[in-house]
Amino acid sequence: MSRLRDLLRFRSRRGSSQLLRSSGLILSALLMQTVHAQEAAQLEQVTVTAQKRTERLQDVPIADSAISAADALNRGVTDTTALQMAVPGLVINHTANEGNIFIRGVGTNLFGPSSEQTVAVYVDGVYMPSPEANLFSFNNIDRVEVLKGPQGTLFGRNTTGGVVQIITRDPSQSVSGDVSLGYANFDTVSAQGYVTGGLTENLAADLAVMYDNQGKGWGSNFTTGRQNGIMAKDNYALRSKWKFSPSESTIIRVLVDYSRQYSKFDYQLVPGIVSPVDGKSRYPGPYNALGDLNDFELVKEKGASLQIEQDAQVVRIVNILAYRHTRVGYVLDQDDTPVVAADLSLPSLAHNWSEELQVYSPDSSRIKWMLGGFYFDAFAAYTPVNIDDGFVVIDDRQITRSKAGFGQATFPILDGTNLTLGARYTSEDQDFSGSTFLNGTDLGTFTSSQSFSKTTWRAALDHHFSQDIMGYISANRGFKSGGYNMITVAGTNSFLPEVLDAYEVGVKSEWLDHRIRVNAAAFLYNYKDIQIEVPIQGGTTTVNGPKARIKGIEAEIQAKPLEQLTLTGGITYLDGKYTDYPDALAIGPLGQSGSVNATGNHTVASPKVTANAAAAYLFTLPAGKIEPTVNISYDDGFFFYADNRLAQPSYWLLNTSLTWYSTDDKWSVRAWGKNLNNAVYYAGRSEQGGLGDAQRQAPPRTYGVTFRVKF
Repeated sequence: MSRLRDLLRFRSRRGSSQLLRSSGLILSALLMQTVHAQEAAQLEQVTVTAQKRTERLQDVPIADSAISAADALNRGVTDTTALQMAVPGLVINHTANEGNIFIRGVGTNLFGPSSEQTVAVYVDGVYMPSPEANLFSFNNIDRVEVLKGPQGTLFGRNTTGGVVQIITRDPSQSVSGDVSLGYANFDTVSAQGYVTGGLTENLAADLAVMYDNQGKGWGSNFTTGRQNGIMAKDNYALRSKWKFSPSESTIIRVLVDYSRQYSKFDYQLVPGIVSPVDGKSRYPGPYNALGDLNDFELVKEKGASLQIEQDAQVVRIVNILAYRHTRVGYVLDQDDTPVVAADLSLPSLAHNWSEELQVYSPDSSRIKWMLGGFYFDAFAAYTPVNIDDGFVVIDDRQITRSKAGFGQATFPILDGTNLTLGARYTSEDQDFSGSTFLNGTDLGTFTSSQSFSKTTWRAALDHHFSQDIMGYISANRGFKSGGYNMITVAGTNSFLPEVLDAYEVGVKSEWLDHRIRVNAAAFLYNYKDIQIEVPIQGGTTTVNGPKARIKGIEAEIQAKPLEQLTLTGGITYLDGKYTDYPDALAIGPLGQSGSVNATGNHTVASPKVTANAAAAYLFTLPAGKIEPTVNISYDDGFFFYADNRLAQPSYWLLNTSLTWYSTDDKWSVRAWGKNLNNAVYYAGRSEQGGLGDAQRQAPPRTYGVTFRVKF
């Protein structure tokens, strides 16, 4: 120090000032580099709307898995079904032409255009009621949120299992966009495009388009000579969002979309059985089929919504008016043999209006509250069902009208401690009308009506032990609406709501200067009046019956030990058992019907362990950047029915990708592979009364390359 003081004294006052200024600039630059390096190695903060407000994921006392668009692409999550790769505790079955989503063992295999799901799907705040349209490819998404457990307070249609929220990008005033082209095995071609920009000073719009076509099937139908396992035949989707901001306090969004999805995938008999229908048909080999009908699924969906946000200073008001329309063509050879025994044509139509008003407290309010009302008006019908070339014709339809009022408030009760209370009252009316023709004879028209009302609620207590550690405990009740079976021969057949009470304790935490994020929860579900889908010849029927208890623990971990390295992982341990199910339907492998005491059996779609892990490392090169990723997921296996006979075996999947980015990040080339280990597992398996077990195998190994350019 003395030598430094001597040096400073030796210099002139002007020289000293220059030295001090230079030293200050150097120290500031070094400090800024250090800060930037630390920030670069930190995990990105994630915002979610699990409570209908934009909040940090780490501050929300709800088990919520959030996946950004970039993370989804790296992990091979390009459609709804692939979410299983990234979200532990999530199972998605493809039953007939529907997507049946289960979270923590809670879901349904219900079949038909009016069969709303136990796990609800929302896109940009709009409820998607059609079960035939909830399996789709992602397009211009911003993020996906998976809310676990009953959502009986804030979401328009009550659910017992959870919610999948898909949020798309908002349009921007700056002109930008991107285009991607891809080619994969099985002669698969894909393309996506997105463009956005300002049209006037206060109006911005965007347009997203996508196209998929699989030229070759995974297998063959040996009876018809047609290729089998074609999951996209000239599929396309268009989505546009318009954002108008006439003032700083008002935002108006208009959203429109249209999509067409067409696939050809016949069921097959399971290995080891001979069909009881013709006495000779057997398992025809991987992805092959023997049916005579040339199965196909065609889903055309369109919709629009008008969303208005108004900041009135003392409150913030949001109104969402939406319309959805779905038309389905579905042909199914249910007997899976070359003979005409259970050949089904199941065209359907569904459309609905929904109106939701939300009133929020100001962001500055000490008490965060929300009040609202929801109205739902839906029509669903077969147009009509045709069994065995007109031998049975069923023309059934259901009208549902539901209205609800709800509210939730979060109160700070101690320093760092908050109490959340919420409730919803729902009243619903349903009308059914159906006609049946048997071999040309009119058996008459049958009508029925039912009504029910339910109060659901939520209570949660959370405490921030520090800025980075929050614990919570919660209790929730949710219910799923009842309905009518839509394939009813000469009569009516209804089922009532199911109810689930959930109790959960969890922790959300970040460690080592936001380099590691650990979120964990333990939960207990009491589940009653469960809606059970029962397979019958010519379709399915649904009944209420069992009670169940489901408990488990889960954890999700994200880490960024280095600026270039990102690690993620998750695991769920599940124990689901029926506690009261003395007379469960049991169908043998050859279609023989009986009953079994299923009390103590595992609940359906409830694997004991589901887990995933992923790693991505970004290398900087003289000619750009390269990012390899590895993604592994594991499913311990589960049963498809309460009799615990027909099973999904345990399996694991390996997805990888290698992406090159140009120096300016405008160009990229991505080579990718899914199910590289070529695991054998099932999109769906079915016990069929009188017909024998049937199945659809999940996709085989696929791989390809995608080129992308941004502008």
